[in-house]
Amino acid sequence: MSEKKWSTILLLITWLLIVPPGIGYFLLTRMPESINVAHLMLFIIFGLLTALFPIKRNGQPVTLVMWVTLPAFLMYGIAIEMVVMQLSILASLFVTKRYQKQSHRFFLNSIMMFILSIVAAGAFYVVGGTIGSMDFWPLLIGVSIYRLVHTTTNIGLLNTYFMIKGAKSPYTKKDMLFEYSTLILILPLALTFYLMLNMVGNASFLLLGFPFFMTIMIIRLYGRSEKINEYIKIAGKIGSELSVMTAEEAVTTQFITKTSELFKADYVLLFTNHDQWLELEKWYERRHFVDRPNQTVQIGEGIAGMVLEKKEPVIYSKRKDWEQYATTSVLEDLESVLCIPLAHNDKTNGVLLLGSTRKGAFGDYQLKILDLLGSYYIVSLEKARYVQEALQRSERCALTKLYNYRYLEEKLHFEMERMRMGDIDDLSVVMLDIDHFKKVNDTYGHQSGNDILYGFARLLEKNLPERGTIGRYGGEEFVYILPGFSKAEAADFAEQLRLLIRKHAFTIIPDLGDDKYPVKVSITSSVGVANAPTDTDEAMNLLRNADRALYIGAKQAGRDRVAEYVK
Repeated sequence: MSEKKWSTILLLITWLLIVPPGIGYFLLTRMPESINVAHLMLFIIFGLLTALFPIKRNGQPVTLVMWVTLPAFLMYGIAIEMVVMQLSILASLFVTKRYQKQSHRFFLNSIMMFILSIVAAGAFYVVGGTIGSMDFWPLLIGVSIYRLVHTTTNIGLLNTYFMIKGAKSPYTKKDMLFEYSTLILILPLALTFYLMLNMVGNASFLLLGFPFFMTIMIIRLYGRSEKINEYIKIAGKIGSELSVMTAEEAVTTQFITKTSELFKADYVLLFTNHDQWLELEKWYERRHFVDRPNQTVQIGEGIAGMVLEKKEPVIYSKRKDWEQYATTSVLEDLESVLCIPLAHNDKTNGVLLLGSTRKGAFGDYQLKILDLLGSYYIVSLEKARYVQEALQRSERCALTKLYNYRYLEEKLHFEMERMRMGDIDDLSVVMLDIDHFKKVNDTYGHQSGNDILYGFARLLEKNLPERGTIGRYGGEEFVYILPGFSKAEAADFAEQLRLLIRKHAFTIIPDLGDDKYPVKVSITSSVGVANAPTDTDEAMNLLRNADRALYIGAKQAGRDRVAEYVK
């Protein structure tokens, strides 16, 4: 059994031992002789309504139920106040269920409020407070002490609870300032409510209740607007971060992690659209990417497939709303779902699904924000793809797809600088040239020659050592840059490569003549090897030395051999 479950069971036992017997005791010993039943019912109703419509602070619900429970205490004493407070705590579960486990929260709050009721009432009596009194100044002093002790004890109990659990205190200086500022707000409202009850009776519920709830609704609407604006602001920031990224993988990773963080999603699933089916590209679960290979969804299948088919977003607040559409691989603890098509220029590029283990985790306004984020993502992804393609065109040979001469020069200077800094001890260059390549072109045609160059590039690429670089130097010449290779090691590598090339047969279809049948062609290569610091300490000299070794030491000596540069 998990630690959290044990904690809940312990709270339940503590609650059973304290709260029900305690409330029963006060109902038997502190019950007033006469009670206005209408007052009691209205206290309970207003307490429940206050709990059901809290204001939000930092995303957490704040209930101002004391504006009801304090007048109830002043009218009828601690027993009635406890009943109204405990019923309000029960009602608050319908609001707070998405933030914590219901049972754990209820038992904790119920126990704390029971203790606070006793401590605050005791302070009220100590300073001379009297239930039912209309003597204003003694009443003001008693109510002020009651509220002050209630707030201070509440903060102390919560800090003690988190200290026992070994967790950080939830109260910052701003939080404490907020708690004490509500004292100034609630105190005059509750005192006015009590005085009006004694003067005008039940009408005071309407006179104060209506303005109170209207004010709460205005604050809630304003808070919702502020929250939406904050979401839009964060979404814009995420979009800006994505727009400057030039790697597709980085864009996707950033998009998923930031989206999960913004929407507090436990799961993020990204699907790529292949017209009539979806392929799972990324699975992000509780802040970690999980490898889920070869997972596909057909159009119309499951929630994601349905979104692909209809090209419309969906939002579900609880499991039973979407279970009928689920596939067999559905997550067991999933409750809320938010799923949108990732579309741009009337084309659906994929589907994004957010999941939460909390009920009602996503709102309608979040759907619109996610749709905005999805647009940012698709545009940024296309931009990154374009940049990568442009970069590849500038760094790669169009025919062989290997690095071009320009890139090889930059890489050689970079590795030479690393050697000067002491990061590597040796830097070798191996240059290869296909022997009698003009004869291949003349015999089979230039297209066949290109096919051999492409196949030759794949062979060289396949045998590229770790941390090495292979590129096309020009024509039928190719260059390996080998950091960390001594001259002897580079020569040994070059010899093995030469033998491998000699044994390899390239398949081409000649483009000269009428016969268009596959032909096996064998070639040989000449290889030159140079090393730094043995032969030189300059980058371009190293390249020239390998070139000299190739032509003077290998080509002029008969071809199909490896030659090392000799000073």
